[in-house]
Amino acid sequence: MKKLILIIGLLVCIQAISAAENHKLTGVAIQGLFNVKEKAVRSEIKSKVKKSYSEAIVKSDIQAILGTGFFDNVEVEIDTTTWRLVFVVKEKPLIKKIEIKGNKQFSRGRLKDEITLKEKEYYDVAKLTESKSKLLTLYADKGYPDRTIEVYPTIDDVTHWMTITFLVTEGNKILVGEVSITGTKAYKSKKIMGLIKTKKKKVYKEETMQEDVKEIEKFYKNNGYRDMKVGAPVITYNDKRTLMNITIPLTEGPKFKIGKITVSGNTVYTTSELMKALSVKSGELYNEDKMVESRQILRELYSDKGYLHSDAEPVYNEIPEKDIMDVNFDIAEGSLVYLGNVYVDGLLSTKEYVIRREVTLKEGDVFSATKVRRSVEKIYNLGFIDSVEPQIQPTPKPDVMDLVLGVTEGKPGMLSAGAGYSSVDQLVGTLQVQHINLFGRAERLNLMWEFGARKQNYQIDFTEPWFLGKPMSLGLSVFNTQRIYDYSVAATSSTASTVVTSAYTESDRGGSVTIGPRLSDRLSLQFTYRYDEVDIFDIAPSVLPSLIAANVTNGVTSSVSSQIVWDTRDNIFDPSRGNRQSLLVQYAGGLLGGTNNFIKPIAKSTLFIPTFWKFVLSLNASAGMIESFDPSTDVPIYEKFYVGGADTIRGYQYRSEIGPTNGGKFMTVFNVEYKFPIVQEKKRSIMVGAFFCDVGGAWNSVNDFSWHTGTADNDMRAGAGFGIRFTTPVFPLRLDWGFGLNHKANEAPNQFYFTIGNIF
Repeated sequence: MKKLILIIGLLVCIQAISAAENHKLTGVAIQGLFNVKEKAVRSEIKSKVKKSYSEAIVKSDIQAILGTGFFDNVEVEIDTTTWRLVFVVKEKPLIKKIEIKGNKQFSRGRLKDEITLKEKEYYDVAKLTESKSKLLTLYADKGYPDRTIEVYPTIDDVTHWMTITFLVTEGNKILVGEVSITGTKAYKSKKIMGLIKTKKKKVYKEETMQEDVKEIEKFYKNNGYRDMKVGAPVITYNDKRTLMNITIPLTEGPKFKIGKITVSGNTVYTTSELMKALSVKSGELYNEDKMVESRQILRELYSDKGYLHSDAEPVYNEIPEKDIMDVNFDIAEGSLVYLGNVYVDGLLSTKEYVIRREVTLKEGDVFSATKVRRSVEKIYNLGFIDSVEPQIQPTPKPDVMDLVLGVTEGKPGMLSAGAGYSSVDQLVGTLQVQHINLFGRAERLNLMWEFGARKQNYQIDFTEPWFLGKPMSLGLSVFNTQRIYDYSVAATSSTASTVVTSAYTESDRGGSVTIGPRLSDRLSLQFTYRYDEVDIFDIAPSVLPSLIAANVTNGVTSSVSSQIVWDTRDNIFDPSRGNRQSLLVQYAGGLLGGTNNFIKPIAKSTLFIPTFWKFVLSLNASAGMIESFDPSTDVPIYEKFYVGGADTIRGYQYRSEIGPTNGGKFMTVFNVEYKFPIVQEKKRSIMVGAFFCDVGGAWNSVNDFSWHTGTADNDMRAGAGFGIRFTTPVFPLRLDWGFGLNHKANEAPNQFYFTIGNIF
């Protein structure tokens, strides 16, 4: 019987709601408005006259009205006889005026700019609280810790306008008086005072004092005092309450050296492997930074083998009578973790497989933190990704983790126009269209036109990084370059060569095809076929005899090159660690045809070493030689080696101040650069400064090579200087000033270079 009554009651309710839903509204009214226009409210609601009443629509209307920010509350009245709907609103007061009284140190305008509340806006209690807090902080930062601020809001009942009055009591400006340290025994108080930023006659700031305490603790704990404590600072005031004297008490405790270091709980790694990795060593003073670093090193070692839940807790055994502390790293290895799914978030135009194929860790593999880091580096090396945020997420299975890569894309393509100046080509204009993520597939297309009084260059380049879906690149290039060169005529060992400007014009037309299979994540090969047609014309009469004697003629070079590259750089655009080793051998002529027959091996080794902060030491060495074979009797001038200029030894002119006049058959160059970031954006360097030193030379044969630096014909030359590098969305730019250290008489002592591309 009870169930029957309940069912009947439910049916009646449903019928009543259904009946209500079928009634048309005869009116919709808004009550409680003062300053808000009725039209503004009606534009937000969907309940309209002659439309059916709907409970869901009314609830939505209430949320929409509250969403305007003009009202504190909305209630609804419905007359079921006439079906007239009324929204009764409680309107927020309109701030008509904000007054500030009692202020002397800051103008009313300055204080009004600071607060969040503004005139002609509707009152918000949260903004009022925030405004008061901002004013209190402003005064405190300027040395008024006793300041008080009271707020008085008043409302006109007729207009519903509000006047808000901030009453400021500033109090005295209080500066730091004497600052003292008590409890020091091992160090003089002056030494500890030098660590802190809270100084006499400065404004006291609580956050600065907290940082000072941390700095004192860090100093002591990195110098053997693991148990040292810094007490709460004691603050007293002078009679006029204009100075605060601060006393910082500390307890040094005993000074410890590291005694015996052991590890326990390890089965994955041997004890010797773990001990070798630790940065803390026996016999050293206790150093908390090294202890934290050692703990992190152990975690990373285990993470590299898939033990993501591992930990290494240092357990200390103090022996005060010997001032020694034994340390045992108690290792909890946990279990192996495997990679579940890889997800890529944030892509807009890039195909997902473009990112996935750069991930060295595959689904189902044992999780490796090293492979995750390398995957992030490879994604950055695509060139069009601004940021990569890897996140490890748990799954229902405790031994399986998912990897989520949050990716932010940069600008993949750009039309650019510009101008640059170099000592070789002088003023050159550039018009370039480049896209490094064509069709979202990481394909690269580059169309470039360079034009100037001494250089004309047309170039088209295309690169497919995964040819036929394999880890193998395909590169196609077509070019047509015409360049005016100077020519250096005969020099003695003590005098500079005579340089003839605009001595001849060289035209180089051709193209190349490159296949680059990647054998592993670090090792790759490159095979290139290149075809060049070189014409030399507009020869100045004064250099014609020298060029004829040097057998400088037009020619065709048909060549193949094989190159092997080992590359461990973390970022190919702005490396901070790793190295790149390469060996290239070019073979021209013979069965390949052409008029030039030679073999040309070039070896290059580059090393990037991180130092302190983000300073990076870069070392580079390169060497090359070229020899002709029958039927050629010599190597053409345009295939020989030239050093000097922006890309080899800075501080000297290209082609005219180092090595033989007609180029060398053997070359070696050494470069050292010390780079540091000047401007960074999104953790990437936009502007980089560099100090550099270059040494090297070119010779007619290996037998002429000399390690000596000087001005003699066979001596190497050295240069030094500084420069700035800019990273642009299209290409890197270099500004270098080089000073030659081994110039001959009458040679310019320094050179300025504006160049596109990295030196190595």
